[in-house]
Formats: sequence, C-alpha cells, structure tokens
Amino acid sequence: MEIRYTATLVLLLAMLGPLRATGHPTKVFFGDVMHPVVSGELWLIANRWGWYQAVLVGTVRKGRLEERQSIQFPQYWEQAFDYKLLLAVSDQAVEPPKSVATDDAYGWFGRRPEYLEHFSTVYLSTPLAKENGGKDWRTAFRELGHLTDGELVLPRPARRTIRLLYPDGKPLAGTRLSVSLYGSSANHCGVAVGIWLGDFVTSADGEIHFVAPNSAIAIGVQYFQEVEGGPTGTAFALWDNLVIRSDAATTVKRLWTLPKHDYVLRLRTAANQPIARAHLEGCLFQPPCMSGCGPLGAPESDASGVIRFRDNDLRELGSITVVNAEGTKRDLTDSEMRELLTTYQLNLQWE
Repeated sequence: MEIRYTATLVLLLAMLGPLRATGHPTKVFFGDVMHPVVSGELWLIANRWGWYQAVLVGTVRKGRLEERQSIQFPQYWEQAFDYKLLLAVSDQAVEPPKSVATDDAYGWFGRRPEYLEHFSTVYLSTPLAKENGGKDWRTAFRELGHLTDGELVLPRPARRTIRLLYPDGKPLAGTRLSVSLYGSSANHCGVAVGIWLGDFVTSADGEIHFVAPNSAIAIGVQYFQEVEGGPTGTAFALWDNLVIRSDAATTVKRLWTLPKHDYVLRLRTAANQPIARAHLEGCLFQPPCMSGCGPLGAPESDASGVIRFRDNDLRELGSITVVNAEGTKRDLTDSEMRELLTTYQLNLQWE
C-alpha cells in the first residue's frame, strides 16, 4: 500500500510539472542579487484625459518591499483610459514621501515631477487594462524585472540608440530632441507625456544616445505625413511627437521637413488694377493642436500687386486667405488652391 501511494504521488507531481512560487516578490534588487535597492517607491498612475493622477502603493527600503494597506483612490480614478506602474529607485537613503498622492505624475518636457527628484532611476510599466482599475499592479511590478528564487531583480538601465532619417536615407542632423519615458497621449492635443530624460542633439548620422530602462520612449519632434485629402488630393499632416518601442536600437524614417518652392501670386481687381499691400493667411491641413491658423511667411503685395515668396510645400495648408489693405478677406477657391499648389503661381482677380 505504501509503495502504491508513493508511486501515485510521483505520478501526480510529474503531471503538474515543476512547482513555481506563486506569491509576489517581497525583495527587490538592482542589476543582480548582490545589490538590494536602497530606496524605492511604487506609484500607480491613472492616465485620465489630460489629467494624470498617481497614488503611492508601496515602498522599498533596504531591498524589502512594503505594500501600503487600505489605499484610498482619488475621485474619478475609474475614468482613466489605462493605468501604469511607476517604480523609482535610488542607491541612497531617501526620506519618506511628503504625500501619498499627486496630480502631477509625469511633469512636463524639461521638468521632472517633484516627487521623483531624489531618485536616480525610474521604471514605467506597460499599460494596465482599464477594466481592473489598476488593481493588477503587482503583475506589472513583476514584469519590470525577472524573478530569481522569488525575488525581483531589476535590469540596469542600458544604452539606447535612436537614428532619425528622411525617407531617402538622409540623416536628420543637428536637431535638438526632448526625450522621455512614455507615459500617455490621453489629452486634447495628443501630446506624448512621460518622465523626462533630457534633451539630446542628433549627430551627423542622425543619432542620439542615452541611457534608459527598457521602456517605450517619447520624443518631442515635429514631422509630416503625406495623407489623402486637400485641394490636390494629397496633403501633409503635421505631428508633434513620436513614440518609440523599447528596442535597444531603433531607426525611424519620417518626413521631418517639407521641400521648399518659389511661389508667385498676381493680384488684380475686377477693373484689372493691381492690389497692393495685401497679405496672406492660412490654416494647416491637419494641425497638431488647436486651429493652426495665422499669417504666412510672405511679404505684402508690391505696387504691381505681386507677392513673391519661398516657403514650405503649401500642401501642408488646408486653406489660404488673401487680406487686402482694408482688412477685407477672400478665401481661395479649391480650383485656385489647386493651381497655386501644383504650378506654384496664381493670377487672382478679386471681384
């Protein structure tokens, strides 16, 4: 009977496979198990529409994780599009946080939020589903590193390389970029916000190099995308930022600037008299935010009613308006826009 019982137990264990620890890690290390995290804070962030709240859910002291109990979440917490876990660590002792909640989870480009000022390294998780309200943050915590005997080992930040090229392979050189760990784009203008890492200037090869954890990266840089629409059938939409995956090396090809053309407008009245001192205004076809309207970079018409100027490909505009010296406005028709944008000149009779 004892032999039969033992054999049955062995069979069951074989069917179940090797036993794994199912609990959550209670110790946290940096780089390897020889370096416990001296100080750390875990913040759960709610990515609401233009409003990024964070609540402290745990702290790390001398490598040991301590979860907060009976956490009270702010009003409207459940309205978030998704949630993220932020882990900030330091190799120095850090005083306990002054507050356990903040409405400034990410700060802004060029500024880190105050609650992170004493921490040297910040990790941001991938998004947590809206349905769970962030209560599954422990899963995101485990995924920030790897488990060794039930203890979490965080990877050291590594060198990242991002290379920016034009579609033809020409590098985007000498351009200053603002780089952040990507947090969210849930706001009116779709601006990618996150934890600012610094400003970097692209090399002659179009590259920037920086040290960061294995997280998605947001880059503050404008670029254009050719899309269907507009008077000619194709137009250029303007975007304000990029979100890059967590790869160690990434090459991005975009239309960073538009080609320039020489434009000529000849303005005449119905009586065939030149219209002097008129200027041009326009609105972007797809602005990154708000209206995107204003004066063009062109001079006023001269005494012969002519405006000559060199500017970006005007297919970035959805409309152009002529404003005479008295302030009266006339919008170009679709056919007039099409002629100006394809031939780079237009004879306009203002009736």
